Amino acid sequence: MKHLFITIFIVLSHGLFGQESMVGSNNIDTTQFVRIGGIEQFISIKGNKGNPLMLYLHGGPGAATSSHRQQITNILEEHFIVVHWDQRGAGKSLNANLKPPTLSVMKQDAEELLLFLLKEFNKDRIVLVANSWGTVLGFHLALKYPNNMESLVAISPLINNQKSQNLTNKKLINHYNEDNKIEAVKQLKSIHIPYEKVEDMAIQFRWISDFKGVHIPDTEFNQYMKFFKEWEQQWMPLYKELYSINFLKHKSVFKIPTYILIGEQDLTTSFELTEKFFKRLEAPKKQLFWLKDVGHQIPMYKSEEMQNLICNILLNDNE
Repeated sequence: MKHLFITIFIVLSHGLFGQESMVGSNNIDTTQFVRIGGIEQFISIKGNKGNPLMLYLHGGPGAATSSHRQQITNILEEHFIVVHWDQRGAGKSLNANLKPPTLSVMKQDAEELLLFLLKEFNKDRIVLVANSWGTVLGFHLALKYPNNMESLVAISPLINNQKSQNLTNKKLINHYNEDNKIEAVKQLKSIHIPYEKVEDMAIQFRWISDFKGVHIPDTEFNQYMKFFKEWEQQWMPLYKELYSINFLKHKSVFKIPTYILIGEQDLTTSFELTEKFFKRLEAPKKQLFWLKDVGHQIPMYKSEEMQNLICNILLNDNE
């Protein structure tokens, strides 16, 4: 959660390619504010214009990643034109007067950006790489604009938030009952699912971390709570909307190649539910990849492995 709050450093440019750093005539490294959904939103672009176009949809909601681009997509940028988008209210698209966005607003923003990028780069198709919350937008775009999609890579997808959190809480309670950690069990049993307030989220986050061997003492947890409280004001209304999403209710049919990456230790978006979703998914081509020794934060902790895997999948697909 601490990665949700990134120092804001706004870089303005004039025109889409106004700040290009050029090694060759087709190389591009630029930033831009684009008017999407009636407000200025930040995008960062790097790659070669002759390569396929890729849009990276960050997680959260609210966890913009353009500031971490060098870590998250540096390898991908050698093979694709990679676009990072700081979604409204996040990262460099932060606006102090912005109302908390709804799910429908975020989906509309994603549609507008998609169409803008296709037109700007004169491309018919785009590759989507979506992480966590970003998969909600990625699935939406894949279903609505299949003819404009080259493929979809979904990392730690959100399948059924409520069921996922219930499974995780049950697993944690059983674990701490066995360890006779009474306080942990007491806190976990106090959680309301669906989350009613951000404290529910924070408590589960704390014991997921502890379960994985990262203990958060009370003093540090109080610091975390400040971050959670700031996040709550902007994002909790949207987060509660995510409980309406259930990709297990019906068989999902994607008309594009779909690749799913999951961490074998993921307790934030249940790996069991992701596997169940994958088995029922209908697509012209689909593959499921397990990453070892990692939970939900694949782009942060397994970036190089993630990128090399995506390159192997997509570049071999196009041969």
